[in-house]
Amino acid sequence: MEQEFLMKIANEINRQIRCGVTADVIMSWGISKRIATVYQDRATLALRVSGVLHKGWVYVSLDEGRDCYVVTLLSADKSKVIKVRDEVYCEELGSAIDNLVERKERWTDDMYKKLAFADSERKLNG
Repeated sequence: MEQEFLMKIANEINRQIRCGVTADVIMSWGISKRIATVYQDRATLALRVSGVLHKGWVYVSLDEGRDCYVVTLLSADKSKVIKVRDEVYCEELGSAIDNLVERKERWTDDMYKKLAFADSERKLNG
């Protein structure tokens, strides 16, 4: 796949993520790397994250045939697929990633704050 095409798709994926959630939500994922790549023959934006629910990689791949995305969670060393969610549409992309990486929809604010605080403590002291 041509590098210019990969960058165009990765930038569009990044833009669509930002349209669906606020900047503080994206910051909570602890993104340390963003890479335009190819995964399973699809243009992909790879994010290295350190969230409450998932620490490792999130691959957001364009499924051109269905005009949607496939979100794949991979381990930190990329050797293991943790979870795959397909048929994610652009308007739900940010919240879908947030529910996989940082916070489940059913959690109350208090529950999330406790878990996020404990996760931060582990990161600072571990």
